[in-house]
Amino acid sequence: MNQIHSHSQTPDFDTNKSQTTSILFQPPKPEEMHLSFWTKTKVIFKEFAAVSLIGITIVSTVFTVHSCSDDVDRQQAQAVKYQLQFQSSNGGTH
Repeated sequence: MNQIHSHSQTPDFDTNKSQTTSILFQPPKPEEMHLSFWTKTKVIFKEFAAVSLIGITIVSTVFTVHSCSDDVDRQQAQAVKYQLQFQSSNGGTH
């Protein structure tokens, strides 16, 4: 009964092992850095498509807001014209 009970669940480590390897970072070799024509073309096409999509989204938003603004102005002008039609038929009095 003279044993000391550990309440910790941490295992005992015998040695201090390194988690790193002896191989350090090395820059890529020239043959690894060379990209083919099709790879470059694909990257450029993807970037162009992304920029185009953003541009189309912005332009379509501006055109939609402008179109809605024109529609509201047209409806307001029709409402005023409609009200003036009844005022003139009543002799201009309320």
